[in-house]
Amino acid sequence: MEMQILLDKLSEFLMVEQGGLQLYKVAQGRAIDAELKRLYGQFAEQTSHHREVLIRLITAVGGDPSYISPTARIAQHKAESLLCCALQAGPLTPEEVQANDLENLVLAETKDHADWQLLSKIAQQMPADEPSAQLFTEAVQEVEAEEDQHIEMVKQKLEELQMRMLANGKAVPLRDMINNETLIIKDQHPKPITAGLLEFSEISPWLPSPAVRETSAV
Repeated sequence: MEMQILLDKLSEFLMVEQGGLQLYKVAQGRAIDAELKRLYGQFAEQTSHHREVLIRLITAVGGDPSYISPTARIAQHKAESLLCCALQAGPLTPEEVQANDLENLVLAETKDHADWQLLSKIAQQMPADEPSAQLFTEAVQEVEAEEDQHIEMVKQKLEELQMRMLANGKAVPLRDMINNETLIIKDQHPKPITAGLLEFSEISPWLPSPAVRETSAV
């Protein structure tokens, strides 16, 4: 197994966890449903732990958790787009805001769940006598059940909320602002500059974009 490619993927998976943690914090902060707020807090705490598991795994196999791979940078931009969508102001009801947050979390958790499924397959394909195999197996066993719960629960809660809205929701008259509204996201939600991946900000996890690593010319 090519170690550099593996380390690149682990860096990507760590960035995905970091983006998911921020989405949970945003969703929890404005949820009006007490059960959703509780779940978001629980899942945010678990996601923070999953991040620590990946940091521990990267370190154990000789990698640097602060290294940002090319695919991690792409994952960062994807997650940033979801966060911008979550923070986008608009003529939405509180229920629509909650539904939008759940849709973003379904997208984020789908990717996150796929990452841990891949880690499980990687562990299975490693020679049993290779020390890294046990490390990957233990990491997956520690996290995978919670990831299964996350993706199933956010999908279920989104479906329940949408059905309630269809049955009991009230349509909001269109406002004039819907055709004229403009919003510069970064002015209202500036992205702090952080030195590295491990310096997680409570406000935003996004990083500057330095060169990631040397690549050989084709």
